[in-house]
Amino acid sequence: MDNINNISQENISEDLKMDGQVTEPGKDNNPSSDGKKKMKKEKKVNDHIILRLIKEAKKIRAGILLGALLAVLVIACNMAAPRLVSIIVEEMNKFYLLRQSGGVVGSLIASVADILIITFVVYASKGVLQYLKMLVMNFTVSRHFTCAIRIQMSDKIKNLPVSYVDKTQPGLLLSRMTEDVSTMGNTIHNIFDTLMLGVIQVIGVSVMMFIVNWELAIVVIAIVPLSIFLAIMISKRSEKHFEKLHAKIEKMYTCVEETYSGYATIKAYNVEEAREKQAREINKEIFESEKKGITISSMVGPLITLTNSIAYVLICLIGGYLAVQGSITLGGVVAIILYSKQFAAPLEQISEGIASMQRVKAASRRVYQMLDQEELKEISGDMPAEIQGNVKFDKVCFSYSPEKTLIEDLDIEIKKGQKVAIVGPTGAGKTTIVNLLMRFYDIQKGTISIDGVDISKVSRESVRDLFSMVLQDTWLFKGTIFENVAYAKDGATREEVVTACDSAYADHFIRTFPKGYDTEIDEGTSNLSGGQKQLITIARAFLSERSLLILDEATSNVDTRTEILIQKAMDKLMKNKTAFVIAHRLSTIVNSDLILVIDNGSIVEIGTHKSLLEKNGFYAEIYNSQYAN
Repeated sequence: MDNINNISQENISEDLKMDGQVTEPGKDNNPSSDGKKKMKKEKKVNDHIILRLIKEAKKIRAGILLGALLAVLVIACNMAAPRLVSIIVEEMNKFYLLRQSGGVVGSLIASVADILIITFVVYASKGVLQYLKMLVMNFTVSRHFTCAIRIQMSDKIKNLPVSYVDKTQPGLLLSRMTEDVSTMGNTIHNIFDTLMLGVIQVIGVSVMMFIVNWELAIVVIAIVPLSIFLAIMISKRSEKHFEKLHAKIEKMYTCVEETYSGYATIKAYNVEEAREKQAREINKEIFESEKKGITISSMVGPLITLTNSIAYVLICLIGGYLAVQGSITLGGVVAIILYSKQFAAPLEQISEGIASMQRVKAASRRVYQMLDQEELKEISGDMPAEIQGNVKFDKVCFSYSPEKTLIEDLDIEIKKGQKVAIVGPTGAGKTTIVNLLMRFYDIQKGTISIDGVDISKVSRESVRDLFSMVLQDTWLFKGTIFENVAYAKDGATREEVVTACDSAYADHFIRTFPKGYDTEIDEGTSNLSGGQKQLITIARAFLSERSLLILDEATSNVDTRTEILIQKAMDKLMKNKTAFVIAHRLSTIVNSDLILVIDNGSIVEIGTHKSLLEKNGFYAEIYNSQYAN
């Protein structure tokens, strides 16, 4: 079982890569050789997925065992029922033969009453047990199985680096946590029923048929290997279509998410028809993939039914002949016919289970690909309780990708209480510095220290607890204004929230609402202006009362009057705090203690607003381009 636990991301995701092969010197590039290697690799991946699903199912083994017990009792009822019916037929046959021969005949009802009652009890018990098994598997097994995986995925996301979430479309994550996990959960108990319990029933029915008549039993069983072989071969051909189906569903989730999040932009540019066309095309692709997958997998059931029908006809013909010859009783023929029907049912279920297995493997691969992503390494240790706010970048190097170096040998030293402005053209690396400070990304070389403590040696949470942030994109959730501001501090009182809002110059407009601080913010925040939303996020920063402050384009989406209010609030907020201000509007940072001018990840100039203008360098060029007459 250790091998199951050690399945790597490569094993699960390898078959999701492109089919293109890289030709290398000295390697066998024979297409047939590559094909064989690919088939072996795919088989290995599939085996890993099945083993991993078994491992996941161990968590719900109590429910599975209970379901198995109920299923075995159902099978026992299935085994007993045909035998009981054959006894009834035999009794009825004897009754009419005796009556025709003039023998003493009693009541037919009396002769079969006891066995009729037993048969009724068996069939009724079977129905009750099947219902209980369905409840156990549906409400216990499936629910706990899917719930556990979704919790596992949610926990995984919390431990993944920010880079993974940045590079992954929201629609993809939603699709895997909803569609793929539902497919796994809805299928797991069907596979259990059809593959495990179906095999038990096939064995049990086979034994009972041999007990009744071995010749007819061989007729039924002879067709099984051919049926199973054909079912497996056909169902395997459907797997690639289900893979494509799940990929297309991810595209649809992404399309829907983008459409609703960018609703106003879509309306403004009158591109509703284009978006609708895109959705229709993706939906058509989903339809085609699902149609092909289901069409192929659906061939298995009719094929099994056909072979079992052939067996059924042969039983009737051969059984009738043997009954005439006296080799088997009429009741025995009836029993074999009923058993053959029971033999057919699990075979059809097994074929469906094999087809479902292809679908669940396709979904599982995508889920496990995410679960196998490398997590952030946990680092113990916390920043000191009392922080002054001295920050130092010492020969820091960083890049988002190995192909392009963004920041190289960055050296900055910021003293406590300084207001540091970071300016430069788009893509120069301004926001990257903030990402490194907050440890959203880790540097490749050098050190970043706060009050002499290397932030890479302590937990990310303790570093982030030092910062308040006000970003260009305001983030408010559905709830009251009070709840949105209080989000910054656990257990915040109403008085503290009102004080923070007053400091942020937000109290006045909040009180103009009929419900004041209890005003509900809707999901689209359409009942607030851009400036009002920004002031609420600034109030959060006041409430958090942290030693370091980050302002990333905080005034870019507001009008001039609101910008003046924000600037006044910022001056108050930044008092005695180390503040990093990223801004395109240079008018907002002219009073900074230090201005860092960044271009291509390197600091090209450093100084105050006045000294940088006197240098008449890169900063002066940017400033004059904004404010020159």
